[in-house]
Parts: sequence; C-alpha cells; structure tokens
Amino acid sequence: MQPTKPDGTATLPQVVFDRLHEQGFTQVHFSGPTERISTFNMGHPLVYKLRQRPEHATFYKEAAGGSLIVFEVAVVHGKVSYTGYCPILLFGIWERKVSFKANAGILAPYRKEGYQVAQRFKRMLEKQVL
Repeated sequence: MQPTKPDGTATLPQVVFDRLHEQGFTQVHFSGPTERISTFNMGHPLVYKLRQRPEHATFYKEAAGGSLIVFEVAVVHGKVSYTGYCPILLFGIWERKVSFKANAGILAPYRKEGYQVAQRFKRMLEKQVL
C-alpha cells in the first residue's frame, strides 16, 4: 500500500492536493470513523455522512442543489488512484454512493458535474509523472 501520516490520512503528491483545491474541493479532516458534512438547498439543511477509508484522503465539493461530489484518493503501487461518487442519505439512515454519469439529465446535474471533474482529474493524472 502506501505510507500514511500519523493521523492515518494518505500521503499524496502535492499536485493532487493543488488540482483538487483549484477545482473547489475541500479535504475532509476526520475526527472519527465518520464525518458529517452539511449543505443547504432552498433554506433546508442537507446532511451527508462520509466514512473514512484507510490510507485514503477524502475531498468534497458542494454541487447543484446542495449535493456533494466526493473523491477518495490514494497511492496504490506507486500510482494515484481514486474513487468518485455523490453520497446520498435515504430516509436519514441509509447511505448510498451514486456514481458519476456523463448524461445524468436535469434531475441529477451533480452527477454530470462529477463526471466532468473526474475526466479532468483523470487527464491531469495521465499527464503527470507521479
């Protein structure tokens, strides 16, 4: 796997942090195994629960309608790998990770935005020598 910092978070190349920050992402600093992120849409709070993955750094960005775009990034066998998704919490208890989608339609524009961000991130990783 990869080395981690004493707090258990992933050690990633600086270019990864820079690129995600430029795209408007914030790194999650977990104070336990889960972290709750709140956003607002039309005056109503939306709460998302993110789980810490060992040896991964987690980043999120608020998207359309108060939804979230999440990237979990790690270095595996010397290469940067990532998982991207949009979390939802059904009925306040059931966690789901919804994948990005190129043609998500008008009901889920955040999935299309996530897809576009993931494509840019993928192209950046292909160009970098990490």
